[in-house]
Amino acid sequence: MKRLIVLAFALALIGAALATPKDTYVFLQNSTFDSLDPVQAYDGASIGVVENVYETLYTFKKGTPGEYTPTLATSYEVTNNGLSYVYHLRKGVKFHSGNPMTCKDVKYSVQRNLVTMPGDSGAWIFGVLTGYGNDAMTEAKKALGDNASQADIDKFLDAYWKKIEDAVVCDDMYTVRFNLSHPDVAFFAKMLFTGAAVVDSKWAIAHGAWSGTEKDWKDWIGVDLRTGYLHNHASGTGPYKLVKWDGNTVIAEAFDGYWGGEPAIKKVLVQGVEEEATRLEALRRGDADRVDVSNWATINAKVKQMSGVKVWSDSSWSPASAHVVFFNFDVQGENNPYTGSGKLDGNGIPHDFFTDINVRKAFAYCIDQDAIFNDLFEGHGAWYTMALPTTWPGYDPTIPIRKLDLDKAEEYFKKAWGGKVWDKGFKLTITYNAGNTERQTVAEMIKANVESLNPKFKIDVVPLQWSDYLKAARAKSLPIWPLGWGADYADPDNFIHPFYHSEGSLAKRQSFKNPEFDKMIEYARTLVKPEQQQERYDIYKKIGRMAYDILPNVPYPLQAPFIVTRDNLKGVYYNSMISGDFYWKDISK
Repeated sequence: MKRLIVLAFALALIGAALATPKDTYVFLQNSTFDSLDPVQAYDGASIGVVENVYETLYTFKKGTPGEYTPTLATSYEVTNNGLSYVYHLRKGVKFHSGNPMTCKDVKYSVQRNLVTMPGDSGAWIFGVLTGYGNDAMTEAKKALGDNASQADIDKFLDAYWKKIEDAVVCDDMYTVRFNLSHPDVAFFAKMLFTGAAVVDSKWAIAHGAWSGTEKDWKDWIGVDLRTGYLHNHASGTGPYKLVKWDGNTVIAEAFDGYWGGEPAIKKVLVQGVEEEATRLEALRRGDADRVDVSNWATINAKVKQMSGVKVWSDSSWSPASAHVVFFNFDVQGENNPYTGSGKLDGNGIPHDFFTDINVRKAFAYCIDQDAIFNDLFEGHGAWYTMALPTTWPGYDPTIPIRKLDLDKAEEYFKKAWGGKVWDKGFKLTITYNAGNTERQTVAEMIKANVESLNPKFKIDVVPLQWSDYLKAARAKSLPIWPLGWGADYADPDNFIHPFYHSEGSLAKRQSFKNPEFDKMIEYARTLVKPEQQQERYDIYKKIGRMAYDILPNVPYPLQAPFIVTRDNLKGVYYNSMISGDFYWKDISK
């Protein structure tokens, strides 16, 4: 009931009664927001707001993820043998502040990614513009070593800044040119990611953000943008402007100066509510227009019996995501609460516990994939053999899947660490984000199956707030955890690199490094010609097959997509490349 009281208060702020009025959209989701800064936002909940408040040069067509439509640009062309992308900008567009949008804002927004490059953001996606995938100081350290002189570091940084300057050029007030360090077959798709959303540069600078010049760029290298003004304030060009974000609830309202016309929905409230029962009660009462529901079992047991509620689904819907259980090869943090004593003494695990392939195989055979698919998803889903969407090129359906086999699990546990794991036992903690019952089920399943093998095996399952869960994963402090990854851009590289390359955003969190994988992935990125794409996809299949043996993670089934709303909500569609599945401006009642 506490959450419903909070919801009532939030609705009062936007002038709505508990039963949502015709011009108001209320969405209760199972996670909170990490950041609303377009550069920093790198989780589905945050991006689901950013994509409605800000805009990119092109965007996705409603229900067709493979098709695009111009937004802040009107057209583009590729020149210079694939090394330059020239976009012609829409005129007459205003930011929420009232400032006009010009090329200067586009340049500032993309260069701000290249200047800051926060390590836990999606800014790496635009590294093709400079040739670097990390912030300038990290790259300097990689190139020069730990003992480099300040003069050498300054020289490196000067050269790095020159690359940033040359990467984005305004040919005129409404023409922007992106100069790539090397051809990239996915560059256009990358520019649809919200990290490239256009920020009001005049407004941002006035509120203490990077000045947009060389003068202070070094001060912003690698900065955590959650400390900045854009973290919880916004001035975009999108159809909705941010009114308030208190950390858990976002309130937005239609922007009356929007270039694309007036949306039917005038007020939006999005709130993180962990308890599924609370979300479902709000849906039943009509206090929410849409809610997150964890799985098909809940849909069939509880939701379909509600009057005035609609479950949207279609057999053609295919998620652009993958879910896996991660193993950390080098757990970080002194007095880490997730690794107990930090030793293999029956009361904890050492930091390198999961470097033993026998440990990883034992845990993999304790995941009941059939139960996930048949019981949790009730057969509505897809099996995953590797960390890549099943309908994307490069996916290999012939790779085996490890299913529940406690005999094999016991066999590998007895081999692990020369028999010490079986003899001494261990204790560790598996975490999941509170409110996500799917991940909770996977964690509890692993606990039950592992502990059934040996009374010396002890696993705690602990929920964390979404922001804390992400923070712990990024800090490399979690030994084992289930997590999903949704596409940033529509190319298989966006899964293969994050999951399998040592510099990938996910592989870094688990300290996974495999030189052969790195070499193959880097070579695949050089295959940009149409006639080379099959070779690229074959490399990805080979990586998938190798990953089965190396076992950096365990892919598990993903349920078929669905959307749950009140039945008076119209215009709903599913686009796997949109974090919120659809844009707010397209719906009505």
